[in-house]
Amino acid sequence: MLYRSPEFLYFLFAVPVLAFFYFLSFRWKRKMLRAFGEDKLTAKLSSMTSQGRQTTKAVLVILAFVFIIFALARPMWGTRMELVKRKGIDIVIALDVSNSMLAEDIKPDRIKRAKYEISRLIDKLKGDRIGVVAFAGVAFTQCPITTDYGAVKMYLDILEPSAIEAQGTALGEAIKTSRRCFNQNENKYKVIILITDGEDNEGSPVDEAKKAAEEGVVVFTLGIGTKGGVPIPMEKSGGNIIYKKDESGNTVLTTLNEDVLEDVAAAAGGRYFHSTGSGLELDRIYEEINKIEKKELQAQIFGRYNEQFGWPLAVALFLLLLEYFLSSRKRKSVVWEGRFEQ
Repeated sequence: MLYRSPEFLYFLFAVPVLAFFYFLSFRWKRKMLRAFGEDKLTAKLSSMTSQGRQTTKAVLVILAFVFIIFALARPMWGTRMELVKRKGIDIVIALDVSNSMLAEDIKPDRIKRAKYEISRLIDKLKGDRIGVVAFAGVAFTQCPITTDYGAVKMYLDILEPSAIEAQGTALGEAIKTSRRCFNQNENKYKVIILITDGEDNEGSPVDEAKKAAEEGVVVFTLGIGTKGGVPIPMEKSGGNIIYKKDESGNTVLTTLNEDVLEDVAAAAGGRYFHSTGSGLELDRIYEEINKIEKKELQAQIFGRYNEQFGWPLAVALFLLLLEYFLSSRKRKSVVWEGRFEQ
């Protein structure tokens, strides 16, 4: 048996408290009767009251309370077969995790903002499958394509520039790794969203984008960062920020390379978007994705537990009604003694 709201089961700890309350109540009544008069007198005065029935009424209330708790916990058992059909496409988010993504021209910094916006995009998906590829100097699949959006977010949260030792921005390798995530037997229903500052230090991203287009993959690129050069914070020492420097001791500036991102998107039938930090760019990409033809994924039959909270609730109501109509007074037996004679 499963419970949809198991936190209500903690109220079961209140059952002994309720039982103890009734115990003290009965004890207090007996004490009050003894204080009222002698035992014989109080016994005659309370002769019509049944202690057994009072105890029974208390037990009925306690049992009703228990069943109400089980009803609130929403127990589930048994299964029903449900036919589920959905339409969607396969999406791979290729996220740049190079050191340049630590730049703070997009608050709080480029990579944190990118992960936040991706998480918002995931919340909008309905039936689409999604995966994550991380890249810097090399690329690897962080999360395979799945409909488990919670797992995708978990893998996304732990992504940091320290996840890849080989630094750089290998856009071509990112596109190649993303292509491998898709079903190679399909020639459509596939999208890559490439999020980066565009500083391509190696590879041939445009050639890889053309190969992706031949396989039916549409590539959207999102340039994150400002066009002017900004320093890359590497660590904080006390209250000071230490920025990345080259071998000559000069501060290294990272700039957004929009030209290569525009070329990549054009080569794979997509569009380039520039992130201004407002958070609207992934929304616009999602609108573009919704225009793409979606595939009808194979219908699946799921067995789901049925909620059965009605049964304990019905029992609780029955017990309360029984307690209400059960009198605490004894039944008075009438003995026939014949007619009165004059």
